[in-house]
Amino acid sequence: MTSLPPSYSLTDSSEWHADALPQIDAKLRSAIYNSDWLSDAPSPFDIQHRETARLYETDSGVSPTILGQFDPEQPRKSIPPDRTVLGLFEKRAVIVSGEVARLWPLRYKTALAPRDSGYFAITEGSTFSHLRVQLVSTIGGAVGQARVLSERMGGSPVIVVRLLSQTDWY
Repeated sequence: MTSLPPSYSLTDSSEWHADALPQIDAKLRSAIYNSDWLSDAPSPFDIQHRETARLYETDSGVSPTILGQFDPEQPRKSIPPDRTVLGLFEKRAVIVSGEVARLWPLRYKTALAPRDSGYFAITEGSTFSHLRVQLVSTIGGAVGQARVLSERMGGSPVIVVRLLSQTDWY
């Protein structure tokens, strides 16, 4: 592949990956309990898959990477309600040591108004949970901010995601 274009020139159709994909050993607490749903799915930090993927996130954890279609009732069976918000996100990029490892094109439609949707960074947090930070509303700006976040966190990997839907999860 060629080198990654500057962040300001990235668009919704941009797609890119590093020539040598790094191995990412970071882990996030899973949002899925007492269920084998997604037990064979790649980790949220996985960059080996080619298709744009999704993942669920609550205050207590993040699901593995969801590839392809799935039963929309499955989260009710696998992600326990816990006075939180259940968010469905589109996985757009993974940053490692301040560098983009992979960037996927926009694929899924959001159910939210533009002012309610947006980009977020998800990364390792404390022992009990993960860290989610809101980013700017364009993929180029979001990737640029996530690169800085990764660098300032000592090279920790960061997932750039776009919010597709959210619901109160009680």
